[in-house]
Amino acid sequence: MSALYNALIGPLLEQWRRATRVPARMKPATAGLGLALGGGFARGFAHIGVLEELEANHIPVSCIAGTSVGSILGAAYASGLPLARIRDVCGNIRLKDFSRWRVSRMGLSSNDRMASLIRRCFGALTFEEMRIPLAVVTTDLSTGEPIVFTRGDVIEPIRASCAFPGLFEPVTIGAHCLADGGLVAPVPTRAAAALGPRHVLGVDVGFNNWNSQAPANIFQVISRSISIAQKHRNPSWERFADVMISPDVQHVEWDAFDRAEQVIAAGRQAMRAALPRMRELLHLTQFVPPQTSPVAA
Repeated sequence: MSALYNALIGPLLEQWRRATRVPARMKPATAGLGLALGGGFARGFAHIGVLEELEANHIPVSCIAGTSVGSILGAAYASGLPLARIRDVCGNIRLKDFSRWRVSRMGLSSNDRMASLIRRCFGALTFEEMRIPLAVVTTDLSTGEPIVFTRGDVIEPIRASCAFPGLFEPVTIGAHCLADGGLVAPVPTRAAAALGPRHVLGVDVGFNNWNSQAPANIFQVISRSISIAQKHRNPSWERFADVMISPDVQHVEWDAFDRAEQVIAAGRQAMRAALPRMRELLHLTQFVPPQTSPVAA
């Protein structure tokens, strides 16, 4: 009987539990601030500093859209994971914790280890369970169009959004062959705006350090080529943001995960400089009550 329960009844009950347990906070984001968190690998730790500064000033976050590293950090926060825990995990993470080298026709490695990291750390594993409405942006390699996920399982969409071409193999979801969302939305402001907040804050941490030096490896060749193409086209995604901030992290290499504290501090500094404009947009003349903070300690 126990074997039957483990094989059939248990999984069905778990699916029913997840389908029926929709948090009260999972409502249309009609108030507060929508965040659009861009990609940039280790530079994305700056997003933690941005969130810390928003929490310290009790500015409510009503929804989050993420691309690449912005998707995993945004989802961690939206799932209810306290910022202290996110900071602790990021301070100890290394490339091997979410990447596995296996050269194939589609990429140099797989990011399948990211799945176990998400299961181990997140407070929710579906979009419906998130404490803050969430959107994850990916790129369809067949059409060149964005595919935005807001429903169902979060793990595979996040893996896809973080699948930087050449470095990681694409992720297949349904009929779609998906890669890094930064190809179509370096900062996913449009996806954030579609969630319905009154105002959108975009956080751009960038992929490259334009230091006039030639690229030193294949990853830099690919990432700079993509960024050059983006640099010389109209950045239409910027028009969906009320405020854009760019933490000073351009000197940090993409894989410098050991510099987390420095990058987090840069995020806090950039957000602190934007606070007057945020309060003006949100009509905050003083701090809002702490109980509106979406994440419990």
